[in-house]
Amino acid sequence: MEIKQLKYFVEVAKREHISEAALELNIAQSAISRQITLLEQELQVTLFNRQGRNIHLTSQGKALLTQATQILGQLDETVALFQKEKLKNAHIINVGFEESYISKMITSLIQSFEQNYESTVMPTLMTTPEIIEKIHTGALDIGLVEITPELQQDKRLSLKSLFEETYHIYVPKDDAVALATQPPLSQFEKQMLYTLTPLAPSIERKLKSTLKTSTNIVGTELLAKYLLKQQRGYVILPDYVTFNNVDQQIYDISLAHTELKRSFCAIAKKDNKKIDVLNLLNLIQQLLSKVSTYH
Repeated sequence: MEIKQLKYFVEVAKREHISEAALELNIAQSAISRQITLLEQELQVTLFNRQGRNIHLTSQGKALLTQATQILGQLDETVALFQKEKLKNAHIINVGFEESYISKMITSLIQSFEQNYESTVMPTLMTTPEIIEKIHTGALDIGLVEITPELQQDKRLSLKSLFEETYHIYVPKDDAVALATQPPLSQFEKQMLYTLTPLAPSIERKLKSTLKTSTNIVGTELLAKYLLKQQRGYVILPDYVTFNNVDQQIYDISLAHTELKRSFCAIAKKDNKKIDVLNLLNLIQQLLSKVSTYH
């Protein structure tokens, strides 16, 4: 028994006329007659009494009409449910972002977007590999990540360049390096380096390559300031992260002139047809591509 057989049967039963049912369904009369015959053969009953061009339901036909109407009604409800869910999902834009200046801007970005569009943004903080994987599987609509050669070569993705993230370093004010103008990274080679939270893997690799060392995570600004004042090392941070109320014992040096930087982009699959994805991408580029440093 097929769904189309039930649809043909119900239409003929309502009209008691095959030609009128064929006209309504926009198919040949012979096709309807054949499907009803197959249905009768499968059920081993006679569904219609035929009198010339007119046909009337038998008792078995009336019983099937009740069941078929319920089945088709449930089918329509199921289809409508999934269509409604699809429409709902079409207005939800899933965005993955990695820890960066974006973390500071994401709230303003969402507020600005949702004030002007019907869609809702669902943000999630993730790692770069997670973002790229979920973009390709369709679990994410937009990813805000560091640019890599692999991303630039991926023909499946649309990539919009955004901003460059640079770094700065806090040192004791009476340290000799505080007097240097645009010191190279190598000048920090013999010092212990601290940071508040884990640095991006690409930045850690650059530090290890240049300084042959990694950073120590201290977690709090209070502890970082204490270590600086005790002259037990330097504190390196992204430019969008700064200490509050820096006193005269601490000196801030920009590292924007060094190779310690990374570039960010917004990515999305080219075949993503979801409503407002392009609008959100354009807003992201508008709000984030103008920023290069964050002092």
